[in-house]
Amino acid sequence: MPKILLWNVRGINDVNKRLRIRSLLRIWKVDIVCLQETKLRSIDRNIIRSLWGCPFVGWCYLASSGASGGVLVLWDKLSFRGRVYERC
Repeated sequence: MPKILLWNVRGINDVNKRLRIRSLLRIWKVDIVCLQETKLRSIDRNIIRSLWGCPFVGWCYLASSGASGGVLVLWDKLSFRGRVYERC
């Protein structure tokens, strides 16, 4: 059974905060994580790498609206398969 984590991170713009999140994700050995309240309008591979060390990561996100919101979902491609559907 996969380990799933839902977490209100209250922003991930700070590099040190992302490193702490990455460290905890490794300790907890999660397969799927949903980070809420990322407060980022865009997310790129550099941000993903700073959060998830393994290269076998799938991800999708919903951008924040101003200084609130934003959701990022990451998953280990080796232990979970799924499809990402875009909103219409």
